Amino acid sequence: MQLGALRDSWKSLQDAGAVVYGVNPASDSSHKRFVEKLCLPFPLIVDAGGRVARAFKSGWGRLVRRTVYVLAPDGRVAYSRRGMPPVRDLLDSIERLGAPTPD
Repeated sequence: MQLGALRDSWKSLQDAGAVVYGVNPASDSSHKRFVEKLCLPFPLIVDAGGRVARAFKSGWGRLVRRTVYVLAPDGRVAYSRRGMPPVRDLLDSIERLGAPTPD
């Protein structure tokens, strides 16, 4: 499960300077139950009407194709992959951006 992999790699993601959000069209109450069930350390955002999915060309309405993005600090998409890429790929893309790392 992708969100579980992000949860399990949370320390590495934080150390890399990542900010993580899950986005899908499910309801707020559904998201709250899901966050509690999986003990997710990051928020899930309700994409009411699918506006975020359309903006990133990852879905239409309630039909959303699982896609992972890494955004650069300037907002451009630095990494994009459908499906469930390994967390290592995300960390590598963040490293290529030159994100600050802790001392």
